[in-house]
Amino acid sequence: MNSNSSNQQHETLDDIIFEGRNKLYGAYFLRQEYKQIIKRATLIGVGAFGLALSTPFIWASQNSRDKREVEITLQDVKLPPAEEKKIELPEPPKPETPVEPVKQIKYLAPEIVTDEREIELPPTQEELAESKATIGTENVDGAEIEMPPVDPDLVNTKPAIEAPVHVEKTEEKEFIVVEQMPAYKGGMRALSDFLSKNLKFPFQAQRAGISGKVYVSFIISGDGSISQLSVAKGIGFGCDEEALRVVSKMPNWIPGKQSGRPVSVRFTLPITFQIMEE
Repeated sequence: MNSNSSNQQHETLDDIIFEGRNKLYGAYFLRQEYKQIIKRATLIGVGAFGLALSTPFIWASQNSRDKREVEITLQDVKLPPAEEKKIELPEPPKPETPVEPVKQIKYLAPEIVTDEREIELPPTQEELAESKATIGTENVDGAEIEMPPVDPDLVNTKPAIEAPVHVEKTEEKEFIVVEQMPAYKGGMRALSDFLSKNLKFPFQAQRAGISGKVYVSFIISGDGSISQLSVAKGIGFGCDEEALRVVSKMPNWIPGKQSGRPVSVRFTLPITFQIMEE
């Protein structure tokens, strides 16, 4: 009993686990070496950590030994004077070559005077042709000019009378959008008053309970008149015809303008037909 109890006291946990098994298996060997591996790893880690902490202090003490004090003396330095750049003056302008005056002869228009004085007559056409000079207000000596020869056949020739040019009237182009759109005289309030006074709700539309908008398209000419009326979109039951009738009775509009001049503009006006509830 004593021998067995003493043997059980010296047995380890590994011996109990691997009892009756092959202890040469790698797990049993690893368990035997585990404690030593932990000790070595702990010592290496503590040593590396201590070395990492001590390295900055070793490096600082080494650098403090290498520091030297250097004395710097400042001296005033005189800079050499800057070189003065010579400014080159532009060459004076060359004197202009005098232009030789053109020869001209004095020619005065006839003047009516009341007092008696010496009248200087203008030169004749023959003198003007022989002088080779231009006509001016006084006599000037200068270079003579060559006058173009006169065709004798053209002296007694009467000027031809040109036939009147017939200009065909082209159709004025109509616009959709212009710089200044046409407007009803008096503004939208006046247009609304005109429609409310002249527009009549057709009986067949009232009886059928029809309401909506009729879009009337027309052209406002350059003089403000209205032409080429048509229904762009209608609702029927006599409303389309009533809208055309009322628009045809409108007075002239203020015409639209493009580039500052009146032009023809295609305009679309919506007219509302709505049953008034009592």
